[in-house]
Amino acid sequence: FAVSLALDVLAREGEVWGRGTGVSMLPLIRPGDELRLAPLDGKRIFRGMLIAYPREVRLVIHRVIAWDGTGVVPKGDASTLPDPVVPWDQVVGRAVALRGPNGLCVELEAFPWPLLHRLLGACAWLASRLCPAPSAPSLLRELAWKALRLPFYGARLFVR
Repeated sequence: FAVSLALDVLAREGEVWGRGTGVSMLPLIRPGDELRLAPLDGKRIFRGMLIAYPREVRLVIHRVIAWDGTGVVPKGDASTLPDPVVPWDQVVGRAVALRGPNGLCVELEAFPWPLLHRLLGACAWLASRLCPAPSAPSLLRELAWKALRLPFYGARLFVR
């Protein structure tokens, strides 16, 4: 997502489709998948929600793992470490639909996705706590990371 174009279309139309290009949200969002973004519009932020925020010239779509009065802590599903805190005024929208390569559109705010987002958010938060950047590689850390990745692969089955 190019920031200026996406923000312009989002402001004019109330939603915008864009194509994912990165790998930080694998396996749920793969390069080439399309995402529909909508404004937050007063929606309550919850752990697991997919939010959009600018980073340099692109919009980043990552999962919320925590928040406080200053902003949200997002994390890419494939990343071990969370991103820096994103101030509230930098959160420009939420992902509301995902379209995979077969053209099937999955509405991310329809059942069972709100529950799946919360489960994936809990797994992402736990992974950031148990599996931080390996200062010393350990078998236990590696096994925990792999076990906490399983729900993300299961969720991808809904997007085929």
